[in-house]
Amino acid sequence: MTTLNRQQSRNVDHLATEQLGISGLTLMENAGRACTDVLETHNFDSVILLCGKGNNGGDGFVIARHLLTREIPAITILLVDPVTLTGDAKINFEILTKLPSIIQFGNADNLTKTLNTLNVSEETAIADCLIGTGGRGIPRTPFAEAIEWANKQPAYKVAIDIPSGLDCDTGEAASPTFHAQQTLTMVAAKTGFFKKNARNYTGDVIVLDIGIPLSAIHAIS
Repeated sequence: MTTLNRQQSRNVDHLATEQLGISGLTLMENAGRACTDVLETHNFDSVILLCGKGNNGGDGFVIARHLLTREIPAITILLVDPVTLTGDAKINFEILTKLPSIIQFGNADNLTKTLNTLNVSEETAIADCLIGTGGRGIPRTPFAEAIEWANKQPAYKVAIDIPSGLDCDTGEAASPTFHAQQTLTMVAAKTGFFKKNARNYTGDVIVLDIGIPLSAIHAIS
């Protein structure tokens, strides 16, 4: 089985853009659409997307757009100032703002109030698009508060690529770490998923194809 650690995940992105000529926007679009395909199978009443500012957040913006096209209610909670968004994530956020989507902003001062206004049930999904494979150590404010809130909810919890707080390489869980029932990971499973107790946070892992051939990945792994 092909697995990727943190550095290999970065190398795959570099391979796709620099050697294969697949743009970051294309990869993000493929990832978001693939995640939406899985989310749609659950027949959730609504999806709450907790988004940071990197590519993981960008995946969340694409997911929100594709949910909208399929008439699945989605609420995007952005935990950073929109002006800090860059690159492909910024482009996809700007697209989302032009659509009739629900976007709420939760910073360190108002996050708890914002989250507590949401109607959450067992038919709701919460998608973790906060940090991604590059995350190390303890999640900072307001990400930590968002993770703690999510873990207390009755909703079905889905991690996009990796549960926030879980180390991609070691599989060690910080406090807090997002407790996913399902992890939708891109290209290949991450090395840390197979470490002791990591399954408690990943739940069922589904590997999604985003258009990078495994033969090319094997050449750099």
